[in-house]
Amino acid sequence: MPTLILHGGTGAARPKPYRDAIAAALAEIADLVWPAVVGGDSALSCAVKTAQLLEDNPLFNAGLGSKLQEDGGARLSAALMDGSTSRFSGVINAERLLNPILLAEKLQTERDRVLSGTGATAHAEQLGLSLGDVRTPEAIAAWEDAVEGSTGTIGAVVLDVDGRIAAATSTGGRGMERVGRVSDSATVAGNFASHAGGISCTGIGEDIVDGALAARLVCALDGGEELERATARLMQQMQDHGWKAGFIALDAVGAWSIAHTTEILYWHAVDGIGHHRFKDPENG
Repeated sequence: MPTLILHGGTGAARPKPYRDAIAAALAEIADLVWPAVVGGDSALSCAVKTAQLLEDNPLFNAGLGSKLQEDGGARLSAALMDGSTSRFSGVINAERLLNPILLAEKLQTERDRVLSGTGATAHAEQLGLSLGDVRTPEAIAAWEDAVEGSTGTIGAVVLDVDGRIAAATSTGGRGMERVGRVSDSATVAGNFASHAGGISCTGIGEDIVDGALAARLVCALDGGEELERATARLMQQMQDHGWKAGFIALDAVGAWSIAHTTEILYWHAVDGIGHHRFKDPENG
């Protein structure tokens, strides 16, 4: 059963008007991509399209509207993994790149599949990808007030009609971090897929890397563990270690799961039953 899951980050719950706007944006993007999923497009292309639309929306900390580092610069990271080929590609700390996920897509077919910094930006320019300033007035104001991001990272996981799985993740980082810091999003700790399942993580990057969350979950599925059990076991480990993170995941039969140790995870899913979305926190 084809399935599409996307997320817009995790962390502390934003005020209700923002939560409503995020929910509406996630639903709109799901509506735009779902016809391609059921129409036979590949999981890889659908994951890329979903991530690109999320990067284009300044509500989310990826692409346009990304958080700024301590020097006021925006440096973006993204990853893409095709579970049908076991091929990973990534972009780390690229500047002026409007859609890092599109560079990650191009890198899928290249020999050097993870690029960073100026090398990533230069290659994107050679490929004719769009460059520009992703810093919004809101992001600049947050940087001027030295505000770290309360949510971060976007992602998508797709199971297509042919049973292929792909995962895409993109982020503007934590906000106010040291220049040169590498987030989890462009690593197999934050984004992973195989023939058995796929996952996109969000949260505190260092916690996600410590737990190798994405690779750990998919490897459990590769070993025959059911998604529900693998999710519960990983959730327990996250709680035991105090890791602040969340993830969206699915398996090869279209089952999907959501888990987070933070107050909220903004997500939306579409499957053969219909649409599903995150619940607002009980405290309003």
